[in-house]
Amino acid sequence: MKLGTLRDGSRDGRLVVVRRDQRAFIDAGHVAPNLQTALDHWDRAEAPLRSLGEELERGRVAPALDARQLMSPLPRAYEWIDASA
Repeated sequence: MKLGTLRDGSRDGRLVVVRRDQRAFIDAGHVAPNLQTALDHWDRAEAPLRSLGEELERGRVAPALDARQLMSPLPRAYEWIDASA
């Protein structure tokens, strides 16, 4: 299972599952709106995302993927920065 972030005009993009050959994808927004949310709730998101990945690999019809449609997987990854030093 490969996960990606589709450029959709938002700051965090939209979560998609990408076929292993990287030529097609399935929108996974109904599972989690973006990758950060999926990671934060992995215990609930993993099974449905794996199921989507299996459907995609079995030949479910899906839109072709152009790499230019993708963003950084975690465009706004959370971190703590201390500038007091």
